[in-house]
Amino acid sequence: MTLPKIRLLLIAGLLLPCAAPLPAQNIPLPVIPAATFNVTNYGAVGDGTTMNTTAIQKTISACSAAGGGTVLVPAGRFLAGPLTLASSLNLQLDAGATLFISDDRATYPLRNNRYQDALTVSRAHDIEISGKGTIDGQGQKWWDSFRADNLMPHRPYLITLTDCTNVAVLDVTLRNSPMFHLAPKNCTDVTIRGITITSPPAAPNTDGIDPSGWNFLITGCTIDTGDDNIAVKPGEGRTPGNKNLTITHCKFLHGHGMSVGSGTRGGLEDMTVSDCTFDGTDSGIRIKSSRGNGGLLQNCTYTDLAMNNVKHPIYIIDYYPERNAPKDPSASATEPVGPATPIDRNITIRNLTATNCPTAGTIYGLPESPISNLTLDHVNISAATGLEIYFARDIRFSASKIKVESGTPLILYDAKPTGLE
Repeated sequence: MTLPKIRLLLIAGLLLPCAAPLPAQNIPLPVIPAATFNVTNYGAVGDGTTMNTTAIQKTISACSAAGGGTVLVPAGRFLAGPLTLASSLNLQLDAGATLFISDDRATYPLRNNRYQDALTVSRAHDIEISGKGTIDGQGQKWWDSFRADNLMPHRPYLITLTDCTNVAVLDVTLRNSPMFHLAPKNCTDVTIRGITITSPPAAPNTDGIDPSGWNFLITGCTIDTGDDNIAVKPGEGRTPGNKNLTITHCKFLHGHGMSVGSGTRGGLEDMTVSDCTFDGTDSGIRIKSSRGNGGLLQNCTYTDLAMNNVKHPIYIIDYYPERNAPKDPSASATEPVGPATPIDRNITIRNLTATNCPTAGTIYGLPESPISNLTLDHVNISAATGLEIYFARDIRFSASKIKVESGTPLILYDAKPTGLE
């Protein structure tokens, strides 16, 4: 019998499988051994006041030493500081279990002006976080401190998984992170299914899911946050940095929408967003990049999306942050194209319905790098004002309508879209 050839990838000194892109339904789930390790058997107390960092970390270590298994957090209120997970491990939170992450800064190591993230694992495989319980980041003190001093050290993320393979986050509720909630960084074969993420609409920088890597399925999630609901982050370590992402059947509430960026360095290709709803979201489809922080974004499809009261149903801008964009596009100066110039092409938006919107949106490329080959098929938007399209090529509408209360459906500069009814 001959063994299949496996390509390998060197990431941060670790040799990892570099799998070819997989269909969403074929992304492998983690393989977790059958053994169970209950945190209460290692001294954890679910009374909401006992600090359980040592007891829970001891449970994780025992599980790892035994070759892996499930670290079980039963019903109760368990308080802990930062924890480090391990390979072949499922952190399972039963219904009625809440893992409260300490809001005492003294419990967080501080390195390079950044606090350690709450739950972390790096260069590991077969990692799962699951169950009907909750992980609560108790972010209020962190948000208050940031508002008082936005030069404070970098706030911790709730969950960070770095350079990992075969990852699953299933069913859990994540809430009130000091900053980003769930950040799988440069990971491969990731399934995020049926989770709920919540934080107050005004909580600063509380992104829901910030993925980067290859072969992601994000499905059936509800995200209601103070910043990007989902933000695909610039990838690192391979080309393209992000490949084969599927986001489907998700509900976006408060937040900045289904975002890419900020920045597209490293590149993104083969992303599909489908069968999602947006209600009261700041943006729907959002791609944000800029000169010096760009790369090649291509082959992205958005289909079967329903939006209500969304400020920008379509928001693709290569002048991020937006204050950098000239209010009058005729004032935009052409600059030399380099390796960090944003290139956005081969984007399809199909079967999008947006109602009760202040604007139809903005598509704003660069004079030296226009957004190109954008298809809008069966796109129907009702808004107060029209869709701005600046510096774009091959923009094609099909069976689409933009209904506005005032002005024209399209506001154009250096763009000649075709096919709008």
